[in-house]
Amino acid sequence: MKTFRFTLREGSSAHLLVNVMQEPMGFFGPVKAPALIHASAGGFMFCLESDTFPLGTRLLGKGFNVICSYMYPVGGDYRFPQVVIDMMKSIRILREHADEWGIDPDKIVISGHSAGAFICMATGNLWNRPDMMEAAGCTGEEGKPNAMVLGYGPMFCGQQTDDGLVYVPNGDLVGEQTPPTFFHHARQDKLVSVYQTISMLDAFEKAQRPYGCYISSVGDHGATGSINRTLNPDGTVGPCMDDWFDCCWRFLQNHLGLEKLPQPAPMMSVAPGADGGDAATPPPMPAFSPMKVPEGSAPVTPADMPLGKPGSLHMPFNIGFWDKDFTVYE
Repeated sequence: MKTFRFTLREGSSAHLLVNVMQEPMGFFGPVKAPALIHASAGGFMFCLESDTFPLGTRLLGKGFNVICSYMYPVGGDYRFPQVVIDMMKSIRILREHADEWGIDPDKIVISGHSAGAFICMATGNLWNRPDMMEAAGCTGEEGKPNAMVLGYGPMFCGQQTDDGLVYVPNGDLVGEQTPPTFFHHARQDKLVSVYQTISMLDAFEKAQRPYGCYISSVGDHGATGSINRTLNPDGTVGPCMDDWFDCCWRFLQNHLGLEKLPQPAPMMSVAPGADGGDAATPPPMPAFSPMKVPEGSAPVTPADMPLGKPGSLHMPFNIGFWDKDFTVYE
């Protein structure tokens, strides 16, 4: 396995971590394989490469050859729409290295959990806007994702920009440019209401865009992205990724035209640290600058959050403060 690190923006911590397995070999020679870029959960406050591994290792077993992590800036350094531009640059990087890394440039999947799902959804909606394309160095479809896998994301969400707060209603931005998307969510999510996903399904249907979905009847925030099941306080058994992965894989097969793939590649392993330490040692938590209270915000309690209310989808950028004064991103 080869690993690479790409800085995405000068003066920012944004970077892309690329893990390339051996060149896929078929019966008649080299075969181009799909690739994945994952954006971590973390409430816009932290970002971990380990969040990529559950889905990434499963896709490696299906013949994907390149698994990447988009490490976005967090806390006070987080900015929209720069994160969308970063993701577009990441997709462009894979296409520029497609021959070198054995990637099929028409089969690049992006995935995300929670905050990362928002970043991916916004990318899927905005990749063809002229200002985004120019900022990402794209002249055509270099920054376009071919499919998306999104879990428990705040799809209608306040965002911090260089100029203040904006409210990004991803459902209103879905159009013919939006790639096929598979959603997963737990109905009992107390942090990001399942109505966030249900409203996106409605938006996809109205726009006649391909979608698939798994909604667990039990489980709290993040449960559907878990490797292992948990026992819930009410005695029910929580969901995990195994409940929906096969369905998601068939969805990707259908919409990416995946018929036959190379033999499974070796499982990913954690690379040794820079100091040559034990490869099994987990990476340190990333450092980030504290998130400041956005202007025009007011303190809120969990009871104030509009969860479980289909007519009220706006989620604040800072989970501890409600965005009272904001503009709507169109």
